[in-house]
Amino acid sequence: MKKRYLLISFVLFLGGVVDFWYKPAYSSATIIRCRGKIPNKTACLIEPSTYKIDTYRVDICQENPFPNYRSSSDYSGARCVSLFNGNGKLYKGNLGKISKFVLPDTGREAINPATYKYLTIVLKNSFTSSGKYTSGNTTWRTLGNNPQNLSKSKGQPIENTVRLRNWRGKNNSDNDYCNNNGGTPSRCELNYNGYQLTAIGLGSDFIESFGPNVEYMFYMVELRPPAIWEEGSEGYFDIRINNALEVYGDGTDVTSISVAPFVFQVQYKKNRSID
Repeated sequence: MKKRYLLISFVLFLGGVVDFWYKPAYSSATIIRCRGKIPNKTACLIEPSTYKIDTYRVDICQENPFPNYRSSSDYSGARCVSLFNGNGKLYKGNLGKISKFVLPDTGREAINPATYKYLTIVLKNSFTSSGKYTSGNTTWRTLGNNPQNLSKSKGQPIENTVRLRNWRGKNNSDNDYCNNNGGTPSRCELNYNGYQLTAIGLGSDFIESFGPNVEYMFYMVELRPPAIWEEGSEGYFDIRINNALEVYGDGTDVTSISVAPFVFQVQYKKNRSID
């Protein structure tokens, strides 16, 4: 019998949310694209010059593999199927100017007939980006090291790598965008700009964690509608990723250019032949 396989495609688009792991949530309910003005104690979004993430694994699941009463994911109990699992070897992706990338052929798995309600992604806790923003005759560009290191001199933006630590910030403040009572240090049920997903920090042992010990990030979205995989059917998951940078300013000067959290949407598309 001919096996049916599933293709995962990642398509980039501009969008974004505030990086709550480093600073408190801004007061604006929606963060929009930058339009040439300096933000005044709020943020706006720009396209990055470069944006890099490392993917550890991608799975689809019939049930929630990481409910809030668990400290680790239960892929077996949730009847998950791995679409990509590097077994420690990360799939590296530069999500800057390219428009699309596809996971390797070794990431395609036979799918059992069932209804799959969730898609999960585990990333290395390392987000590398660079960017620049122009307002009037002035251009700010990143200089690496941290999001506050900016230059107004000519040249190319320099990449900055950040690690996520705590959804409640240094002052243990409620995160306005986390539905779970402002979030916990390790977990956020994120609801922002139409995106709803679960984001959880993981230690090197893949146990829920926060602070300097976070080695990986677990992300989960609920498929709406669920993906119904029938015997003999073919299809693929289209994962649209947010790779925006946020620009923050005081109305006179740009004070930071930083990567927004990893946010994505998933659409299951049927009746595509993979030969």
